[in-house]
Amino acid sequence: MKDALGAACSGLCVIHCLGLPILAATGTSFIGLAALSSESTHLWLSAAMVTIALWAFPSGWRIHKHLLPGLLALAGSVLMAAALTVPEAMEAYWAIASGMTFIAGHLFNRHLLNSRKPQ
Repeated sequence: MKDALGAACSGLCVIHCLGLPILAATGTSFIGLAALSSESTHLWLSAAMVTIALWAFPSGWRIHKHLLPGLLALAGSVLMAAALTVPEAMEAYWAIASGMTFIAGHLFNRHLLNSRKPQ
């Protein structure tokens, strides 16, 4: 459940980063567009992704003892921090890379946990 929630939250981040520029470029009028593109939205999504990762990956490691999911989470966190500090023109690229890295980490963590369960 933790990893499903983490992958979903990271997926929302990726959709947010891909979707908003497309909506803005096409001139779509959307009342929430300004709110969704605000800096506070980015901070909330980032905080949610890191919080869920801190909740999911340590407990997974205690069970399967593989470092790769946690390393992917660490890489995703570094990419997210970079996304919040790079020039705005590059922010979406870094954030999408971060979200995809978090998704990979959560899916791999889930795979390792499922493979440890007795059949």
